[in-house]
Amino acid sequence: MSRRKNPIPSVLLNVALPMDVHTRLSAMLYSDLEGRVPLGAYKEYFTRLLREQMDGRTLDLAPFLGTPSGAFTVTGSAEAINALELHLKEK
Repeated sequence: MSRRKNPIPSVLLNVALPMDVHTRLSAMLYSDLEGRVPLGAYKEYFTRLLREQMDGRTLDLAPFLGTPSGAFTVTGSAEAINALELHLKEK
């Protein structure tokens, strides 16, 4: 049975990772059931990570903690950061 064509085309990207990072990533994605890293696991991981980064938001906690700018930051989904910021401003 052939695979269905992906409606969103992919672009080949070559990335060189440090060996220790690659080793840890491979161990994290490894499947005992398959005895290897499953097909597409790296792509799914990096796609999810990049989408979270691009769609997310970072909040500098300096105004709330009285610390230097950039010393403490929180990153998350835009909705979560907006809710956190609203909560902190209410205090």
